[in-house]
Amino acid sequence: MRVFLFGVDGLTFRVLHPMMERGLLPNFQRLRDEGVEAILKSTTPPVTPPAWTSIATGLAPAKHGVYDFWDYEQTPDGPKAHVLTHRKGGKAIWNILSDWGKRVVVANIPLTYPPEPVNGIMLSGLMAPDMKASVTYPVSFKEELLEAVPDYRIDLNAAVSNGLLGEVLTDTLEMTRERNRMLGLLLKKPWDFFFIVYTGADRIQHMRWDEIMAFHPSAVEYYQMVDEGLGMALAELGPEDVLMLVSDHGFQGVSRKFYMQEYLYRQGWLRMKGDERRNAKLFGIVRSLVRMLGVQRIALPLYRRLRHKQIKNMAVQDHVAILPNLDWSASRAWLQSTSGELAGYADIYFDDAVTDAQIDKFVAALREVRDPENGQPLAVEIHREDAFGTGPFASGRRHVIVLSGENTSMYTQLGRTSLWETRGVGKSVSTGIHHPDGVLYVYGAGVKKGATVAPTHVYDVVPTILSLMGVPLPDELDGKAMTAPFEQAGVEENDDEGGNKVLRKLKGLVGKTG
Repeated sequence: MRVFLFGVDGLTFRVLHPMMERGLLPNFQRLRDEGVEAILKSTTPPVTPPAWTSIATGLAPAKHGVYDFWDYEQTPDGPKAHVLTHRKGGKAIWNILSDWGKRVVVANIPLTYPPEPVNGIMLSGLMAPDMKASVTYPVSFKEELLEAVPDYRIDLNAAVSNGLLGEVLTDTLEMTRERNRMLGLLLKKPWDFFFIVYTGADRIQHMRWDEIMAFHPSAVEYYQMVDEGLGMALAELGPEDVLMLVSDHGFQGVSRKFYMQEYLYRQGWLRMKGDERRNAKLFGIVRSLVRMLGVQRIALPLYRRLRHKQIKNMAVQDHVAILPNLDWSASRAWLQSTSGELAGYADIYFDDAVTDAQIDKFVAALREVRDPENGQPLAVEIHREDAFGTGPFASGRRHVIVLSGENTSMYTQLGRTSLWETRGVGKSVSTGIHHPDGVLYVYGAGVKKGATVAPTHVYDVVPTILSLMGVPLPDELDGKAMTAPFEQAGVEENDDEGGNKVLRKLKGLVGKTG
């Protein structure tokens, strides 16, 4: 048996279902009608680096070491951020399958730079520098790729994806055309396991949520391009093969902001240096005045030019961590990453001197915070650091991870005149942020046709694929093989002797394994 893992960053049923109902995505519709549809729960929090790394390894962040786009080094002067381009530990599915002699093709998976030696081909994904770097294994494949797809790029320029330059829809369409050409080239290679990720949905949903929900022609064209790539993959399947389509997280539209870092300041949990607080407060007053006068459309281009200049002047243009300039000796809790602003969460770090009783009191107070506009609670879920799992890369600090509800995002900026704000330029305009509920489809040999099953988890992808391909499951996996998508009921997990009962029961359904 061969398995094709088709990944789409940030894909959500909120977009897919309306487009399928209009007949715009025939290959997605085929998966829904002839396969299994389910929610794929993301990591906590639902952010790209740990989620894709958990999909690739079957491990929790405490075992693979990826929590964010950056790795933070705690120092007396505050945290120092280092760009993270690769997991710290644990075997990925392509390592395990290569060890078992399976031929693998791995393309554009986030945090796979530098590429690893595999029994096949690997092309690095998000967080790799660009195509000037050594981003393929074997090295010779880069030349072959650029000869076939001269304009191939790994991802959008950061300034484009952040709305500072260019047009995100146009650039994403160009990137995805190249992605489909790359897929066509790789499909000519021999494979037992194929894994590719499309990143454009995440990019356009962050910036153009309203247009997508209104079926803007360029947005529809993007999803149809992904549907075309899916059709190319489906055309390569044999009668004994399985295709799984996954997203690392889902998406939702938001129009309300809550300034969590400012909340921590007002509650006495963090302190700013004198000049920094005055500057932040002055900026907040000017910003409020701009909004009150309704001249955001005039001010926004200036802000974008200043922001782009700031990014260009930094040592690393892409994936820059903008850390708060706090009085670290007097701060007891803080947000050190801006990732939560686009992913619907706040990861709050606590100083070692803070007691668990104090944290419990903080959490109780946070549960009472409500949006003054609609009365909805700020937090729908609050987790402690055990949400990251246990393992050699477990966080040394205590955390509170807050997941916001529908229509709300949480921000790190300080000096705001109000904790709550309606986002938008001139009027309320929603954007998109991550949601914990991602997408799963399972299609092919032995799969229930047209079934919808209960939600499963990103940790479960690897054990399911290994079971289907006849490879024993490593003991350290945090997930388990999915059984509900397959025709035979009562499929059991691995036995204590390391045998694979899942595989033995599936063999009768899907024929010999590859």
